[in-house]
Amino acid sequence: MTKEVTEKLEKYKELEKRMSFKSLADAKRVVGFYAVASSKGLKVKKSDTTRVRYKCDIGCPFVFHISLDQKDQGFKIKTLNLEHNYDPTYKNKRATANTLAHYFKNKVQNNPKYKVKDMRVDLEEQFKLNVSYSTMNRVKRLVLEKLEGSYIDDYNRLEAYAQELRDSNPGSDVVINISKDALEQGKRKFLRMYICFHALKNGWKGGLRPLIGLDDTFLKGKCKGILLVAMAQDSVKHFYPLAWAVVDKETGRTWKWFLELVRSYLDLQEGEGVTFMSDMQKGLIDAVSTVLPNANHRWCVRHIEANWSKKWRGLELKKLLWWCAWSTYEEEFTDHLKSMGDVTEEAAKTLVGYTPQNWCRAYFDTIARIIW
Repeated sequence: MTKEVTEKLEKYKELEKRMSFKSLADAKRVVGFYAVASSKGLKVKKSDTTRVRYKCDIGCPFVFHISLDQKDQGFKIKTLNLEHNYDPTYKNKRATANTLAHYFKNKVQNNPKYKVKDMRVDLEEQFKLNVSYSTMNRVKRLVLEKLEGSYIDDYNRLEAYAQELRDSNPGSDVVINISKDALEQGKRKFLRMYICFHALKNGWKGGLRPLIGLDDTFLKGKCKGILLVAMAQDSVKHFYPLAWAVVDKETGRTWKWFLELVRSYLDLQEGEGVTFMSDMQKGLIDAVSTVLPNANHRWCVRHIEANWSKKWRGLELKKLLWWCAWSTYEEEFTDHLKSMGDVTEEAAKTLVGYTPQNWCRAYFDTIARIIW
């Protein structure tokens, strides 16, 4: 019998006669869950390769005997008396590191920074159980090792996942790079991955504006990294995911790699007629000008405002900045900039340091005349 282990062990408080198990190890594990959930101290009376018998630590009527069933070729509970005549135990021999690792698996997976002292408090509150600090250290180490193994297994399946995407979505682009340094040492180590679905690619080519937003975000959890994304806008100005990639870090090199794939698979040539929109991320501006030299590159005014406002604050200055960005012709931009100069000339000079051709509407062409 196999039961899925959840965070709560209440369902293991009851055992039933004739309950079956795949193996003796499986049976011992469930008995461990029962002992922890019921706060019962059990000890092994007899044990060999075909049977195991449990009694209470202090000799109460409880008895649990399981042995090999010749008919079903499995293991079944042959003798069971659940009667206990003593108070719950505060220290439990069955609360082993392996048993507790099953209980804490989901908790540690959701929060890898879950502290050992908090794990001990959890056990005390839930099961009135006292477990040593060293045992809880082993519990957390076991959980992290199992999770590490599962992550490695998932990465090993990436090639199969990529091929499944290609088979189920013909024409989709999936690129996986592995570390050359690791290969020289005879190891395979994931480096980065790029995905662009065929339907999204054709939809953008078929009818959307030639406007692509570029951005990135940190990946949280056990597996760190950076997610690079290329976004478009559909006909009702909703976000339209175009392509994305997972890389180890954000650098000019990774942005260049990502943009080269975007250029190749979207047939952008040198970027003629295409407008890119982004913050001024590290290495991104140079990557766009290198990979797509003829493309328009717009900068997000919110990002400019965030940087500029660190020194120049106040509602009036902020309003003038946005009026500069929204200006539809050069003379209007100059007038608003002059008004800002009247408030503080240094603020206007600092603002012009962000090349207006990249963020002021007055300098945009008519293909994608938009500010994000």
